[in-house]
Formats: sequence, structure tokens, C-alpha cells
Amino acid sequence: MPNNRRLQFMVSVIQFEKIRQQAHESGYIKIATYLRDLALNRNQFIEERIIETNQNVKKVLEVLHGRRK
Repeated sequence: MPNNRRLQFMVSVIQFEKIRQQAHESGYIKIATYLRDLALNRNQFIEERIIETNQNVKKVLEVLHGRRK
């Protein structure tokens, strides 16, 4: 038998719905899988958001620089 551990914590109804929606939008079927991946891959998740933000800022700057010419 696997030596698994259970984590339990409380969230409000609004928080639960937000988590459920985010999991669904990220392609997850189970909330537990989404939360596990989010917890274990937090640094990777943050790094991806930083890279995405950086790319968006570059696009905005390109548009702004194009308008100045």
C-alpha cells in the first residue's frame, strides 16, 4: 500500500469556486491534481508568469515605439 499523506484545509465558497475555475481553465479535471501541481511547481509557475509578462511588456513597448516614428 502506498505511503501517501492527506492534506486538508478550509476555504470559503468564493475561494473554492475561484480555485475550481482556475483548475478548469488550466485543463485540470481534478482540483487535487491542480493544487498539487501548483504547490510542487510554484517556482516554475511564477517563472512562466514572469516570462509571459516580460513578453507582453516587450510587445507594448514595440507598439509604443512604432507610434513615435
